[in-house]
Amino acid sequence: MTTIKSSLIWAKQRLQDSCERPLFESELLLSYHLSKDRTYLHAFDDDKIDNIEEFKSLIERRANHEPYEYIVGSASFYDIDLAVKEGVLIPRPETEILIDLVADIIKRENLTSIAEIGVGSGAISIILARKFPNLKIVATDICDIPIEVARENIKRYGLEDRVEVIKSNILDEVSESVELVVSNPPYIANDFKLEKNVKEYEPKEALFGGEVGDELLKQIVLDVKAENIKYLACEMGYNQKEAMEKFFNDIGVKYYKFYKDLARFDRGFLIEFEKEEKL
Repeated sequence: MTTIKSSLIWAKQRLQDSCERPLFESELLLSYHLSKDRTYLHAFDDDKIDNIEEFKSLIERRANHEPYEYIVGSASFYDIDLAVKEGVLIPRPETEILIDLVADIIKRENLTSIAEIGVGSGAISIILARKFPNLKIVATDICDIPIEVARENIKRYGLEDRVEVIKSNILDEVSESVELVVSNPPYIANDFKLEKNVKEYEPKEALFGGEVGDELLKQIVLDVKAENIKYLACEMGYNQKEAMEKFFNDIGVKYYKFYKDLARFDRGFLIEFEKEEKL
């Protein structure tokens, strides 16, 4: 098991029970190990692999359900790559829908100042800042590791002058006036059974939203309303539409709409609040 071909046969077998596409992920990890693209593997499949034990250790980590993104320290999202590590939520493709909906509002209303709650890797803020050169963003998180990683990613894309990351619970430490808040907050119920690769590796603070799961979502809505901010865009769980709709009606929301992800599950909502005129 020292050539590319024989190593991939072994790796595919080893990953059979831990991921949906074992050969594809084996190729990705070998490409990462060799610093080559996947086409190289097929063109030179009789080549010997240096440091084979290092490659085997990568495969063993994946076989133990550690997410691929943590193993290689990077996640592809939208049109960029982001540094990630344990303690930081891996950005999901469905969050791209949230970004596009927020971008529509920013463009239509010519917004120049927004906030993000729960910055994670910085994915949402970075994409929006790259889309809108005049946009200023303050992003919050309660955990140190996401703050550190988000700042690293923001610096990587040269956005330090427009995206500020601060440690804060929701908007408590945000002193700037903002026109919109966007968030992909924790919204999973505490007792929900997650897959092993998520449950054992990704940060619980970014996943679980309380006993029911929508507690933090509701608190974000109340806080944004109390701050007299006009727009809020949030992801939510697929089964939370009914509870959130009742909540919006109970507290009095000017306008709201829900949106679905590509699998046609309810995935989030947009709110427009009635802005109170300051005396």
